[in-house]
Amino acid sequence: MLDPSEYNIGVPAEDIRQYCAGGYHPVHLHDHLKDGRYEVLNKLGFGAFSTVWLAKDHLTQRHVSIKIVVANGLETQSHELRMLRHVQASDLHSHPSRSCVPQILDSFFHDGPNGRHLCVVLELLGPSLSWITKKSRIYRIKADLARRVAARIVEAVAYLHSCGVAHGDIHMGNILLPLPPRPGTGSLRASASTQIGKVSKKDGSPLEKGVPEYLVEPLEYDISELDLEGGDVRLVDFGSAFFTSSTPTMIYTPFSLYPPELVFKRPLTPAVDIWNLGCTLYELTLGRTPFEVAFDPPELIPQHKQVLGSVPVEWVREALANGVLDGKPNENPTDDFLPLEEQIQRDYFDGYQSETLQLTREDLERLGRYLRKMLVVDARQRATAAELAGDTSWTLGV
Repeated sequence: MLDPSEYNIGVPAEDIRQYCAGGYHPVHLHDHLKDGRYEVLNKLGFGAFSTVWLAKDHLTQRHVSIKIVVANGLETQSHELRMLRHVQASDLHSHPSRSCVPQILDSFFHDGPNGRHLCVVLELLGPSLSWITKKSRIYRIKADLARRVAARIVEAVAYLHSCGVAHGDIHMGNILLPLPPRPGTGSLRASASTQIGKVSKKDGSPLEKGVPEYLVEPLEYDISELDLEGGDVRLVDFGSAFFTSSTPTMIYTPFSLYPPELVFKRPLTPAVDIWNLGCTLYELTLGRTPFEVAFDPPELIPQHKQVLGSVPVEWVREALANGVLDGKPNENPTDDFLPLEEQIQRDYFDGYQSETLQLTREDLERLGRYLRKMLVVDARQRATAAELAGDTSWTLGV
């Protein structure tokens, strides 16, 4: 494996250790893919299993995003592609939230020095809600936009479930804004300045095969050119998605968003989406997640109990008996976590200037009642996505 300390890079970018057999494909600006059809113009982002690029489709004369998967990730990413194609082939073409799921424009394989890579071409999308909130001086978005986005995401989940698919990894980083094209050009409405860092060995020796000559820093969006009022969003990353008729034994989502059934290693159902949806709507409105843990999911158990009121005693007993838990969960209360309704009020008002507050205490009480339908420890008692979409008590008027 490559040793990053042996290289000069120059820009913040993906882990250079992944440029090896089975890893990332080395991409340079103005590279052409699929017999010249797609020209790489800039980098949009990267993850553990792929890099994502802004490209020009010379056949359609539009800008697109191309996700280039690591060579050893074909099985996982082919799964995501299969899920998206299943949804795209659904008969529910008139569903109002069909547009919330990204549309596959093309897919193909590309052979490079590090192996064979699946390339998925999607509509061009903008930054995530996580990026938007980080750019906000109060680390959360305006309340009216939060309610509009909430309505769209709830409807999107209802649409997916009606197609027989659960997303499995709903969080702020997987909710993206679309980029409205400029008239006549389909041009990216974002700051497209390119920052590159030449890659070299500190000892002056040649680069290994499969290592790019330079890395590209993901472009920085111009927040002034984004549509932050309409509430239109896309739910992306279907790597943890599953068919509702064939549930998995494990999903991969941020630890703080682990539903109780995942913490206790109990059977998973599409209701994991409802729990993650509740956590996401909480963060969307209040600027933080309702539960917080860094590395050890069982630490969530006392938080769930303190915020939601209870955790089944038999679950804890069974988890201790079968080795899921190494010891009895800490029962000591903490001021960091309060009963849900109190915590909502605290997290919205405390430390914020009055001019940034758009919601009343009554509004937040309605939010609490809405979240109580999602943040239910026993998955069997959570509301369905269709029931949530039909409840306009929180999203009414937006």
